[in-house]
Amino acid sequence: MNSETPLTPLTLATDSRIPVRAAAVATTADYDRYFHIARQAPDLTSWTCDVLRLQRAVLADLPHTGLDDSQRAAVLTGLLHASHATLTAWLRPAPGSVPDGPADGPCDALRRWKLGHQLFHLLLTTMNSTLDSTLAAVGAARWASVRHGLERLRTLYDAATAAMAYASDFPASVYANDVRPTMEPPFAAPGFSGMLNQEHRVMTERTHALRTALGNLSAPAPSLAVIRHEETLLRAAQRRNRKAHAAICERSVPDGASLLLRHTTPPRSDRATCE
Repeated sequence: MNSETPLTPLTLATDSRIPVRAAAVATTADYDRYFHIARQAPDLTSWTCDVLRLQRAVLADLPHTGLDDSQRAAVLTGLLHASHATLTAWLRPAPGSVPDGPADGPCDALRRWKLGHQLFHLLLTTMNSTLDSTLAAVGAARWASVRHGLERLRTLYDAATAAMAYASDFPASVYANDVRPTMEPPFAAPGFSGMLNQEHRVMTERTHALRTALGNLSAPAPSLAVIRHEETLLRAAQRRNRKAHAAICERSVPDGASLLLRHTTPPRSDRATCE
């Protein structure tokens, strides 16, 4: 019996040379590792948390970039689509329901008017929650959170200004002949007015509370300077909002007579806020 252990073959190169170490080629794993991408099987909750985390980080950094308005709008539109798809994933389709078809085309004036106001209310609701959290941050002396809250409020104010422009993006004659009559009898109760906007009323009250709280602030000097700067930027956004609303009223209701004023006072020539 032969007890000799068989030899493992020696592998030689065809050119009879010691092989040269090949340059490493990057792989998908290298790419993922560099960009901190983990490939697992996340559930919907984990995915949603990641979407929110990424949104929060991008939204915080976007104002500090050199991107122009169209580039920022493109980034925000992408985030909005991602949010919409994620929220849709949380909804279980009803048995026998038909999947969403192609998106609707451009709205007619009345639908755009109402859709734009729904968007405005969505933004106001977000502002109210942001005002609550920012007020809480002031009370807890969390200065970084105060600054971020003011930044977000400014962004939301500018978004609300754009929402107003969107809602009224049709000729003034269309507003006078097709849109405004739908807010008058017999289609709506007399005295229909933007003053009935509950979300705006809450926002106004909470904004006043925040202004008061910030006026009494005694933060450390560096933090206070940054917060005061963000306050200034926020007030500028508020002025832009008021100016834009006045311009819409001037274009849509040249005589300035609001539906509320017409209902509560005798006819007169004084100017008033439009709806």
